[in-house]
Amino acid sequence: MSKALSLQVSQRAGLGRAAVKAVRKSGRVPGVLYGKAKDQAVRSRPIEIESKKLAALLQASTSENVLVDVELTDAGGKKVDQHLALLLDVQHHPLEDYIVHVDLHEIDQDEILHAEVPVISTGEPVGVKSGGGLLETMLRTIRVACLPRDLPDLITVDVSHLEIGHSVHVREVKLPQGVTASNPPELPVFSVFAPKEEVVEAPAAEVVQPEVIKEKKPEEGAVAPDAKGGAKPEAKGGAKPDAKK
Repeated sequence: MSKALSLQVSQRAGLGRAAVKAVRKSGRVPGVLYGKAKDQAVRSRPIEIESKKLAALLQASTSENVLVDVELTDAGGKKVDQHLALLLDVQHHPLEDYIVHVDLHEIDQDEILHAEVPVISTGEPVGVKSGGGLLETMLRTIRVACLPRDLPDLITVDVSHLEIGHSVHVREVKLPQGVTASNPPELPVFSVFAPKEEVVEAPAAEVVQPEVIKEKKPEEGAVAPDAKGGAKPEAKGGAKPDAKK
């Protein structure tokens, strides 16, 4: 169950870029408190928060949904009113480590909230321990509906009973009293899959080119072979022999 954290904020008189810059230079964080009143001036009020107190509050919170009891004071430190609110948007400087702006949204303690709550697993699945399977997180958050005071910081799911091919679905997740899930009930939250088999490719067969035997050319001045493969005898003296008489 989410516990509301106390946060003191002050009304911010100055508006515009120069005023916001001056607020940050003084060690405070500019922001806006969005209320539920019909009056636009009350529904969106510029505020400022001491940066060290805001950082301590965020460090003390274990959830992305920070429920705060906001004490609003004027510039002189006099209490104006008090609100229950959600810290929904915290903007950080993209390069330097400090908060540049925050948004607080006032809520009614009897109003049903719809929020995303982080989900984590506990235990080692049977399919992982004995079967070498792999545990996969299918949903990082579960969307819930509940009253502000019943909003859980996070949801834990025991996965130790899971075997290979089995899953824990949204409908099987045990939620705190007063909290209901808004996701489709058949959606898997955690699943155990069989280990992936490593495919070893066979080496490509070496292509052997056929050996080409070329006929040796006769040397210059050599006798060319006859049809039977023998060399034609050359007459002595180069003349054709006479026929026998």
